[in-house]
Amino acid sequence: MTLLDIALVKQHLRVDFADDDTIIAAYQAAAETIVAEYIDRELVAAGDMPATVDGIAVTPAITVAILLLTAAMYENSDADAAAQRDAVLPQGVRALLAPYRVWRVVDCSGS
Repeated sequence: MTLLDIALVKQHLRVDFADDDTIIAAYQAAAETIVAEYIDRELVAAGDMPATVDGIAVTPAITVAILLLTAAMYENSDADAAAQRDAVLPQGVRALLAPYRVWRVVDCSGS
């Protein structure tokens, strides 16, 4: 289940035809997964209660981050060598998600 309405995503992409709906939905689902993994929280549709302690309702900033990532994938569907080397999220997306990111401390001492 996707968190954003396909009409909003298509409006952001300026797509007014149905031919690409399937691929847009796939990019959107991937963007939502990337955002959830980056902030290390479960994303829950706005208005729903978080399902877990680490759950968070989708805020306007998270919505924009998902839209930006979806657009980046849609507009750059042909991966090139430079894009493959860059595994870092765009700066704007990172800035939007920074307040929601969970930082965890891992004990690597072996004790």
